Amino acid sequence: MRHTLALLLGLARLAALADAHTIFTTLYINDVSQGDGTCVRMSRLPSTCTNPVDGITSKDMACGANGQEPVAFTCPAPAGAKLTFQWRLWANAEQPGVIDESHKGPCAVYAKQLDDMAKGSAAGPGWFKLWDEGYDEEAGLWCTEKLIRTDGLLSVRIPAGLPAGNWLFRPELLALQNAHEGDPQFYVGCAQVFVESADAPLTLSVPADRSVSIPGHVAAGDPGLTFNIYSDNPKLPYPVPGPAVFVPPSSSSSSVSAVADNKKAPSSATRQKTGRVPANYLIKNANWVGVEVAAYSTEAGCWAAAEDCWAQADACYDAAPPSGNRNCRVWERKCRGINDACEAGDYRDGPPAKGVRLVSEEPGAPARIPAAVNECQDERGGEDKEEDEHDDEGSGGRGGGDGYGTSEAASAPAPTETGDLPDWGGVGGDDGPVIITVTEIVTAPAATQMSDGRRARRGLRLR
Repeated sequence: MRHTLALLLGLARLAALADAHTIFTTLYINDVSQGDGTCVRMSRLPSTCTNPVDGITSKDMACGANGQEPVAFTCPAPAGAKLTFQWRLWANAEQPGVIDESHKGPCAVYAKQLDDMAKGSAAGPGWFKLWDEGYDEEAGLWCTEKLIRTDGLLSVRIPAGLPAGNWLFRPELLALQNAHEGDPQFYVGCAQVFVESADAPLTLSVPADRSVSIPGHVAAGDPGLTFNIYSDNPKLPYPVPGPAVFVPPSSSSSSVSAVADNKKAPSSATRQKTGRVPANYLIKNANWVGVEVAAYSTEAGCWAAAEDCWAQADACYDAAPPSGNRNCRVWERKCRGINDACEAGDYRDGPPAKGVRLVSEEPGAPARIPAAVNECQDERGGEDKEEDEHDDEGSGGRGGGDGYGTSEAASAPAPTETGDLPDWGGVGGDDGPVIITVTEIVTAPAATQMSDGRRARRGLRLR
């Protein structure tokens, strides 16, 4: 029996390694985390959320599973801001890691403008590529290997030429470990961002050969999707899949046409009017916020406030994505405090700690935020450009070196929560972080799992 159990555990460990996938969980704007899951479209199922997209013709190729569904919040970002996408091996960071080191392949970042974030479709036309990188022959590294060295942090600069309004920014990873067997694995997600600008053009004209539909931007027979990374004589440079990169011209005189989805251009307003995180929240978990309960000075008011607090806790757990429910548990403690006050007969000037913002328990950045990978990228918005990134011999895209580099925090203010970032020093090279491969079996808790405090609510006395 003991030998059988050992064999089963060994096979399970191998299965865990085979399923060591990844997911985009957290958006940073100008080096400040917007919160785990906040403004991020991701799969709702913790058990499969790190899986690759199921088929390159699926609508999930746009923003991943459940990616057609908008989330409640859209994060504002000033024109020219730096966006950083965090990828995790475990959605809730229960275990460290980014993606298994066997999952080698290219990376890309796409963008699409929507008239209405709540009604616009992620899948379909209107996408264009802001940046990509495949195999860096000089460094001998795939883009995903560089991503591991930056602890899953990938940064891009919002082009100054993007019109103000609602945008989906879509990081894409392609793992090629099984591509030669007809199984390229795409990992994608989308961040909802409102680009605020007073100087950007009202509309953007994307050349026809740079504007694509997703799904449809890649095909099963593309050389980049069948590339054999195990070949002793690979055909380099690696052909990065998808269209050539398009960088919108920064000049306000850029040509005017219909916006990306061929609908009426957005209004000239440059400030976000809907979808912002409310200013009066006490704590935020992904796309849910807890707000203060009504003030009270009577027993009936106290119990009504407790009921309201627990109802908000239930809503927090129900809305929590696979990136976690840590701050739902923080909110629970507030509810227990109100409950205890009611039990003790303390109804004076309630609730306790009225209006005090609660401290988030979400993990901080795993490393120093890297510099934007497209920082020195040429503008490629005009037809007079003779070369694009696919023509750079021996590069397989931009890059170079053994990592993306690092940067200090930008001076532009961040739109939502702030927090101190640890000084991890440089990334990559001999001083870089240790690459960890998860070999133990740990069952990740479901994002909507009720804690003891939430279950205790069922016995709440109502007056």
